[in-house]
Amino acid sequence: MNELLANIGILVFIIYAIVSVVYQVNAYRTAVALRHFITRSSGDMLTTLAEFRTTLENFRKISDNVTTVTQNVRDITSSVADVQQEVKTLYGFIKSAAGAEVRADLAGLKAGIRTGVAALVKSHQEERSDEHERGTGNNGS
Repeated sequence: MNELLANIGILVFIIYAIVSVVYQVNAYRTAVALRHFITRSSGDMLTTLAEFRTTLENFRKISDNVTTVTQNVRDITSSVADVQQEVKTLYGFIKSAAGAEVRADLAGLKAGIRTGVAALVKSHQEERSDEHERGTGNNGS
């Protein structure tokens, strides 16, 4: 019986040794493949990291430019609002100060046009009546 147990123990040990050796060989192959991959891609990773750093710097510059443009737009909008307020104030001043003068000038212009048209119509009517009188006087003589 001891001999049978010793044989089973030896058999289990052999199986364990084979599995352990296979596992160690796989681990070694994996380590070699990983080392090869890292060696091969380290240059690419360094290049990628450098490009990433450059991209971040460019993004920072763009962000700064956007901030500057936004501030410029705010300044322009504020200036336009100020100009609008000044124009409104100027219009109010012109309307109040020059409005009475303009209304008086327009009233005078209107009266002048009315008088001129009335004089023109009256003159035209007088010419017609003179022609009418001449026409009637020549026929009767």
